[in-house]
Amino acid sequence: MGQRAGVFAFSLLVAIGAASQCALAVNLTVNCDRKETIHKAVKLLATTNPQGPNTITVSGSCRENILIQSMDRLTLNTKKGASITDRSNLSLAVVDIEDSQKITLQGFTINGGAQGILCSTASLCYLTGNTIQGPGHFGVNVLRGSRAFLESNVIQNWGRGAFITGAQVFSSNDVFQGNGGSALAVLFGAYFESVNSTFDNNGDGIEVGGSRVSLNGGTISNNSNIGVRMLADGSVVFQGPTITGNGGVGVHLEDGAVAGFLAANITGNLGGLDIECTPQFPITRFIDRTGAITNCVEPASNLQVKDEK
Repeated sequence: MGQRAGVFAFSLLVAIGAASQCALAVNLTVNCDRKETIHKAVKLLATTNPQGPNTITVSGSCRENILIQSMDRLTLNTKKGASITDRSNLSLAVVDIEDSQKITLQGFTINGGAQGILCSTASLCYLTGNTIQGPGHFGVNVLRGSRAFLESNVIQNWGRGAFITGAQVFSSNDVFQGNGGSALAVLFGAYFESVNSTFDNNGDGIEVGGSRVSLNGGTISNNSNIGVRMLADGSVVFQGPTITGNGGVGVHLEDGAVAGFLAANITGNLGGLDIECTPQFPITRFIDRTGAITNCVEPASNLQVKDEK
């Protein structure tokens, strides 16, 4: 071990020891430009203080893949715009969070990886103010009973911006852009809720299948294909989004998909229709509120309720 690395490790141990004796939080700093690593700091905390609370403040350009496993109350932040770049040649997540609670990443630029950030195995993850950019498979991947809260992130240039299965994700003021497949895929027993997030200039905007989605405000626009692609057993409640200028239809419903248009502006899409229903059993409600051109037919009972109002 070099002298500088040795001093860094010793400083970490001293800080951890002092905090443990006093039952206080551990606050560490990592400067990747000085050959220090987040991986080493996380590993030491996992050994000595896994329940936290712990904070690692990072500076510089880091090139590493980080595993956070069976830890609680850990915050990684940066005051100087630090970056973390994949070194696995797209085979690992840049940040992999497993079986951990209240893990926060704030203010980073995340570059590449099989996933930018993976939140898995019943973890609770908070992602705030990050730029998470490809290339790679998924910018944010949340699965296996995990929950993630996203706020004011930019997620761009991935195969899919976010991929959610068997998990819950809450997004506010996030920007999903430039993703080659879809900005967001919500599949197989997942739940996604957004408030004023945007899904613009991707392949598809949003894919939903076997899952539930609530869209509150925001835009889904100028995607090269479909705005919202609703697959079998996908359910979406539209509460104020604007869906316009997509290369295909604005909203596409397949077998067993359910769309409730409580409030939405769905006009000006380029696929011939703004809302498209395939022949087999899609269900829509309150479609007249959208201003859309559509081939969808709502049941007579629903029309009667609206006429009575």
